[in-house]
Amino acid sequence: MLCRCWNIEQLPSVYGRIADVPIDVTFRDLEPSDLADLDWSGGAEHLTSIAGMLPLMVADEAEYVVGELPNGRLVAAGGADLRPVPDAGVLWQLAVHPLLQGLGIGTSMVAALERRLRARGCTQARLSVEHDNPDAARLYRRLGYSEYGSAVESWPVSGGRRYVTVTTVLRKAL
Repeated sequence: MLCRCWNIEQLPSVYGRIADVPIDVTFRDLEPSDLADLDWSGGAEHLTSIAGMLPLMVADEAEYVVGELPNGRLVAAGGADLRPVPDAGVLWQLAVHPLLQGLGIGTSMVAALERRLRARGCTQARLSVEHDNPDAARLYRRLGYSEYGSAVESWPVSGGRRYVTVTTVLRKAL
């Protein structure tokens, strides 16, 4: 799916006018060869976690999309795990390249994942956001997600350690 993303207020001005520069992003399934182009999204442990989604996609237990520019570079990635909650997809690992955040790419990626969940018969989408990530929380609330609770979550980080944090769980009817 091709989307044209931009946010006029956040683009630089050109000769005193605001530049209106669209960015064409196509969302498609994650492929094994994509992992090398996702190094901006996190460390080695994060890429290992993304690679772990590939067998789940083959088993039809997950969706994982990447956002690709016309030149083939990946600028977004995110997934939906279909296993934890019946009739729901749990969105996770949503990431937009740091240089392109705030241009609507994340909004388009969430919409692409929600369409896939609807096509699978899911009635809701859920996600969690760390308490110290207010920008992401604002985005998800603007997209119709509302608070459902909180959770303690953890994931592996470098050095064999685990990062532990408290998250706010949000959900949206599809």
